Amino acid sequence: MQIDKKALEGLLALNDRQLVSVINRLLSQSGISPSELNIDTTSVASIRSAISSASVEELQGIVNRYEQNQGGAKK
Repeated sequence: MQIDKKALEGLLALNDRQLVSVINRLLSQSGISPSELNIDTTSVASIRSAISSASVEELQGIVNRYEQNQGGAKK
């Protein structure tokens, strides 16, 4: 999967609850219990800042690791 700037902007445009929901779904799909990280709407500002300040290369590295993790989980 390639990083799509428009999709990323759309993700950042979600309201806090929606963004937390997306993050929790991605965590669950990665085999991480969302309750372990306790991400809530009070954490969203720092998450938005981290996502918006990351370079495309850094974000692509995260996507690549996520996809590798998904492949390992399916085996």
